[in-house]
Amino acid sequence: MLGVCRRQSREPPTLEQKLAILAECGLSLALPFTAQDLLESWPRERFEKPGFTLALVGLGMTEERPPWRNHCVNVWHFDTECIEDDGSYLRIAERMAELTQGTLVLENVRDHVDLEAGIASLDFEHSGEPVHIDLSVNDDWVDPAVFSHFVRMLSMLDPSKVFLYHDTQGQDCIIACVTRDQFGALREAGVNFEALK
Repeated sequence: MLGVCRRQSREPPTLEQKLAILAECGLSLALPFTAQDLLESWPRERFEKPGFTLALVGLGMTEERPPWRNHCVNVWHFDTECIEDDGSYLRIAERMAELTQGTLVLENVRDHVDLEAGIASLDFEHSGEPVHIDLSVNDDWVDPAVFSHFVRMLSMLDPSKVFLYHDTQGQDCIIACVTRDQFGALREAGVNFEALK
């Protein structure tokens, strides 16, 4: 495994090589997307600088035209300043479940967000049980505590899988879900992910 990343050259990998490394570690472009779709957003030179951040952003975003499909099922480029109104936390819950590729199933997902009143909450059913989460309000910033609930549920459902976090050094981040073996492979390949807590 990871033969692609064991290169003799000191040159940074090409975009295609970076995507191959990530795919070997469980983070693949969904069909019908290719590297060319990512190159519609940024020039090749940006992708081929050292590091994997922009390749992960490209994987984690949606296509830039309808029907807005995700480039990758289990990688999400997440803007932390995204809480606006009802539906904001609902979208987070649905995408977190989708990242697990069927492991985490949520039903009857609903939320309530009133920034002026300082109220936010998320409700859903999981394994037939109701779940209610009260969330703090800080302008339009996400309450990071929401993610710990999904981390805990995933660890109980399938301890072999883990949510990951990659810091982009901005107001956005990358969230992914892989097996623990794939997490180890990502670390070995030099992709700076941490386990989401």
